[in-house]
Amino acid sequence: MERETMTPLSSSYRSALSTAAKDALVRRSRPQQLPGRTVVVHDHEISAELAARYARMFHRNGPALDTADLPSVLVHVASFPAAMELMADPDFPLPLLGMVHLRNRVVHHAPVPAGTPVEVAASATRLSAHPSGTTVDLVVTVHGPARVDRPAYGTVSDPSDGTGELQLLWEGTSTYLAAGVHLPAHERPAKAGHPPFTAPQLTAQWRLPASTGREYAAVSGDFNPIHLNPVTAKLLGQKGMIAHGMYLAGRMLAGREPAGAGHEWEISFATPVLLPGTVSLGVVHADRRNAEITTELTTEVTAWNGRTGRPHFTGSITVPGSGPGHRSGPGQGRA
Repeated sequence: MERETMTPLSSSYRSALSTAAKDALVRRSRPQQLPGRTVVVHDHEISAELAARYARMFHRNGPALDTADLPSVLVHVASFPAAMELMADPDFPLPLLGMVHLRNRVVHHAPVPAGTPVEVAASATRLSAHPSGTTVDLVVTVHGPARVDRPAYGTVSDPSDGTGELQLLWEGTSTYLAAGVHLPAHERPAKAGHPPFTAPQLTAQWRLPASTGREYAAVSGDFNPIHLNPVTAKLLGQKGMIAHGMYLAGRMLAGREPAGAGHEWEISFATPVLLPGTVSLGVVHADRRNAEITTELTTEVTAWNGRTGRPHFTGSITVPGSGPGHRSGPGQGRA
């Protein structure tokens, strides 16, 4: 499925609502396998204006964003609608509405500049049984013009589009859970116990206002009611309005991504962050050496509710440090 323009998130949500209504009326059984197609969007651009709005969410009075090297979560925000189009299709085996966001893993191989046409491709893989339902991975890649002055970070399994003109700049995997949906072809695994959570040393706090979800929606175009209004959030099964997972990821990475160099990061979600609210953070830095004897700098972040002691998320970012593969040091870290 090839596109010249990105399908808006609003269109995908309308399609998902229509499919859910039809399924409820006719008790349609969904397919048991993932669609084998890939959604490809050509000449997609992330505008400098969108980048500026994104930056203002985290740095209201900070320096201007480097539009030659966009933040990794902004690349996700601008490219993930291609994956949403896949999930909203009637032949997708899991319902889009009600999906639970479990985790993200991203390898940011090389800078993604604003205003430069890139090719976005999205596919679904790893339909797996889970004690609480069924999980699926949505894989998104971003290819752009190759730059010989910026060697790629990490292992690039798909280095180009086959023409030598495009380089893999960014690849991300988002894992979602369809709670309560158990496919007949998948044996349900037994529930595993979770080790008790012990909060690390407190190093920082985030104070998130009630407007956090609306600010993220204005930038991302993701107007999910659970992030916008406490009444609609409760109607949809939440205890109240909650922060978007990718807002939390973006805030975790803000000020920690290296300028002009590749890096990788991941985040795993636990309990939602209610808005307004305060998030307690424990941040730990470590130097690690990889197989090429290159030092990598890893920052691990744990977030939890200081009042209840329940975890919100764990995450990490790894950037190149000193050594033979050194390209750039990390930006100044912040909470």
